[in-house]
Amino acid sequence: MNNKLEQKFINILKKYCNEKIIENISLVDISDNKKLIEQGVLFDDGHTCYHDYEKLEDVIIGLVTSADNYGIYLGSEFIGIVSIFNKYYKDLTRLEISICIKNEYRNKNIGKYCLETTIHNYFKNQKNKSIHLSIREDNIKSRKIAENCGFKLYTGYKCDNIFTDQTGNIIPQVQYLLKRKDYIKK
Repeated sequence: MNNKLEQKFINILKKYCNEKIIENISLVDISDNKKLIEQGVLFDDGHTCYHDYEKLEDVIIGLVTSADNYGIYLGSEFIGIVSIFNKYYKDLTRLEISICIKNEYRNKNIGKYCLETTIHNYFKNQKNKSIHLSIREDNIKSRKIAENCGFKLYTGYKCDNIFTDQTGNIIPQVQYLLKRKDYIKK
């Protein structure tokens, strides 16, 4: 087989396998389960989602007290967490979403599926006007997922637009916005 045909076959197999995985994904409310929330936060090995804290306990308490938290399950295995919260007290209709998935389950469209499901549920059942994502500028895959889900790059919201990684390097963040009215038009 030539290399082009082999790669096409491999891509078809990957897509099929990813679709089979998505069929077995479920989101389960874990908002009252401090142990699972902590486990989900620890999946964030690069501290790209849950980075605004000095102690792990601080982020856990914040999520337990002021976020909706859903465990991402593949069958019965806990493989990640989706947290939905209002980060900005001046605008209670603005939600922020964080998604963190166990390393071995990344790049299988699970994050995109969870983001799409969360968007649908919060715009369908809630009165939220917008959903925002804060993404590291260098996280190209997450940025593409956001854009594929209808989010637009947004420079108008004033916030801390930097991310400090575990070694102290400063990395810019970008903001994405999806307005309810734009989502409903789709």
